[in-house]
Amino acid sequence: MTETVLVPVDGSDHASAGLEYALRSFPDATITALYVHDPGHDHYAAVGDAETPQEREQATARRILEAAREQADAYDHDIETETRTGTPHTEILECLLEEEFDAVVMGSHGESPITRPFLGHVSETIVMRAPVRTTIISEPLADLRDRDLPGTVLLGTDGSEQAEAALEYALETFPEAEFTAVHVLDLPFEHDRADVEGTYLEPVLEDARTRAERILTATEEIADEHGTAIDTAVEYGKPATEIVGHARAKGVDGIVMGGHGRSISERVLTGTVAETVTRRSELAVTLVRGGHPSRSIPSNSGS
Repeated sequence: MTETVLVPVDGSDHASAGLEYALRSFPDATITALYVHDPGHDHYAAVGDAETPQEREQATARRILEAAREQADAYDHDIETETRTGTPHTEILECLLEEEFDAVVMGSHGESPITRPFLGHVSETIVMRAPVRTTIISEPLADLRDRDLPGTVLLGTDGSEQAEAALEYALETFPEAEFTAVHVLDLPFEHDRADVEGTYLEPVLEDARTRAERILTATEEIADEHGTAIDTAVEYGKPATEIVGHARAKGVDGIVMGGHGRSISERVLTGTVAETVTRRSELAVTLVRGGHPSRSIPSNSGS
């Protein structure tokens, strides 16, 4: 259950979209809007300005946090506000740890100079380092408001404890959503090649398909325990590419995935599949940290 949510705000449209998502998705949670003053970036300074940098920044913080409160008022939701000074990603991470939030929701652009296909540098760091559930909102506010949240939720599953934790989280948090679980088989050859039959590749393909079926069957059983039906699908290709492509093709409203890859080397060199999905998706993507070792969903080399 999500009880406390941190939403970093900076006055940008995408930051407002992050707050919008939090207000609509977690109506019973305590939501805190956090503004971080970065002393190294005074965008409002002008020659001969009568205001000191401190006065100017205090006014900016008041304006942005007041706008956040007004946005929350539209949902009859009283939010808390907080201001910190320092490097934005460092202050956000420290806030998450010191105040023990359950989740962080933030827009993907904000005032970062880095735009697609990469996240802004702040949200990029939060995705990689946040110790809690992390939701990144890539849509502008107007587009997000057109969505009937939670709508249809896509779950990328590979049979790992992290994928199971994401499944459990989605089923418990969004009981009224429609769910689709996708498992991607990343094979070293084309799965529909005509010359596979009768070769050494045939049992490799059949074994991969059998394991995928086990994973998706276990996913269906967990959903059934929650009294929820779930659609399942198998895709072939690179996991991040296929998950994002499936989400686009089916017109889902959000993606939920486990937050860590299968190895330290994968995380350092290429990033996890989940992080790549977050960079490429136009939809809200939630990464769920942790696992449920009591379960025994069969693992696989795909995702």
